Amino acid sequence: MIYLNGSPYDGDGLSDSILLGDGVFETLRSYNGRLFDLGSHLQRLEDGIKSLVIPKSAETQYDRAKLILSIREVMGRGVFPNGALRISFYVDGNWVVTHKEYIPPVDALRCCFVQEEPEALKYKSASYSRRLRARRSVENSGFDDLVFVGHDEEVSELSTSNLLACIEGNWVTPRIESGALPGVTRKALIENFGIREVRLTRAALLEAEALAAISSLREIQGIKEIGGKDTPISNRLRELQESFHTWILGNLAL
Repeated sequence: MIYLNGSPYDGDGLSDSILLGDGVFETLRSYNGRLFDLGSHLQRLEDGIKSLVIPKSAETQYDRAKLILSIREVMGRGVFPNGALRISFYVDGNWVVTHKEYIPPVDALRCCFVQEEPEALKYKSASYSRRLRARRSVENSGFDDLVFVGHDEEVSELSTSNLLACIEGNWVTPRIESGALPGVTRKALIENFGIREVRLTRAALLEAEALAAISSLREIQGIKEIGGKDTPISNRLRELQESFHTWILGNLAL
C-alpha cells in the first residue's frame, strides 16, 4: 500500500525527484500494527529535510500531523506480524509512505572489509546507490555485507546498518566521528543497554568476542565471519538479542 502526500496512490506519474531519489527517507519496523520509536525517526527525517535545498514552493509541504495520519491509514490497511514502514520526502515537496510485510533475518552474516571512506551523513539520503553498489559487489564474492574502513583503519558501519562489537567483555559501537549514521537502534542501545561509543579499528574487530549488525529492521543480527575470520555467535549476543527484542515490544506506540 502506498500513500502519496496523504492520499492513496496508484503509482502513475511519479515526479522527477522521486524517480531520481532526490530526498531523504526513514525505514522502521512495525509489530502487529504498532511502531517502535516513531518520534526519533521523524526527528531524523526532519533534520534531513532541513539539509535539502528545497524550492520555496515546496518548503511548506511537510506536515508532521498529516504525515502521522497517513501512517495510521496505511498501516491500518495491512497489519502484519512484522512490517517495514518507509517514509520518503523529496525536494519537490512530495512525500510517500509505504508499508509492507517484513521477514526478519535469521542467519548470521558473513562480512568483509572495504577500504572506503563512508558518507558521513546524519540522516538517510534517498539515493543509497553508492552503498548498495558496494554491497552488491561483495555479494558477488560470496559475502552478505561489508564493513567500511577509513584510511586510518578506523571502521564505521555496514552498508545499511550500524555495527556492534563485544571487545574485552564490553559492548561497543563505532563513534559518530568515524562516519557512522546516528541510528535509532544504536541510540536506543546506548541509552538503555549501556553500549559505549569508541574508536574501533579493523584489528580490533578481528579480535572481537562477538559482532552484530544493528538497525530498526534487523534489530540485532549476528555476524559470524569478518574479514575471513570466524566470529562466534556467543550466548552474550543471544542474551542481548532477546533482551532488546523484549524491550522493544514493551515500548511500542501508534
